[in-house]
Amino acid sequence: MTKSPRVCRFFALILVVAVMGMGVSGCAKRAAVSPGFNSATSGSVQNKGTSVGAAGTESLAPAVTTTADQQALTDRKIIFDASLSLDVVDAEKAFTSCEALAAKYGGFVAESSLQKSDTQVLATAVLRVPSARVTQLMSDLAGLGTVTSRSSGSEDVTSQYIDIQARLKVLRAEEEQLVGFLKKATNIKDMLAVQEQLGSVRTEIEQYEGQQRYMDNATSLATVTVQLTQTTEAFVAPRGFGSAFVQSLARFGHGLAAFWTWLGGSAVFITFYGLLIWALAWIILRLRKHRSHRSLPPQN
Repeated sequence: MTKSPRVCRFFALILVVAVMGMGVSGCAKRAAVSPGFNSATSGSVQNKGTSVGAAGTESLAPAVTTTADQQALTDRKIIFDASLSLDVVDAEKAFTSCEALAAKYGGFVAESSLQKSDTQVLATAVLRVPSARVTQLMSDLAGLGTVTSRSSGSEDVTSQYIDIQARLKVLRAEEEQLVGFLKKATNIKDMLAVQEQLGSVRTEIEQYEGQQRYMDNATSLATVTVQLTQTTEAFVAPRGFGSAFVQSLARFGHGLAAFWTWLGGSAVFITFYGLLIWALAWIILRLRKHRSHRSLPPQN
């Protein structure tokens, strides 16, 4: 019996030490597991966020780039010019077709001219159409006759346009500042100085605004110069008396019209030189007659 209480105390002490050891180890495990779990969880969350963000960036990056490229293309300022020369059967009819095509594609005829001669009819038209429709217009114009020459060119003025916009922004801010100074001016000398500087700034603004309007107009509408040439057919020996007679009458009419045109333009010169020649001839005849009378021997 004496040993049992000691044994019980011994076992109780061992049990207490074991429980304390288990408690300490459990806390240690919790401390070890808890940070690891938190870090793993946060790491997984971060990785998920990163992957989602990366995926989002990867999925959005091409769209943003495409949009930026499209915006850059839209904002580019390009002046486009083209010229086209055609041999046509009827120059006047083809010229009317050019006007109709320009109106069809939302443009207009800026300049036009028509020249006629005995051998050809030459018509020239300068068309202004939206730049996006110029390719279709050139294709339709080529169908009016036989293309003899064709050229096109463009000039990118985007950088100049951006410089003008930046300069205008600075000048307008300076204008506002000068207007504020003008309101606060207390004497005439300061007012005159500010007004002079303000007038100079506004003059520059008007000049840059004019350049901006010119570029807007030049880049929004392309310029297409069309030259239409109608060459009259050379004389060909016709078949049959009737055809020959009709063609002879036509040629005689052209020749007579050309003669009257020449005669009308030269009438003044013909009259002047005719009178001059007549006066010289009369003087010469008078001198010869006078000499002949002097040279005759006296009659008895």
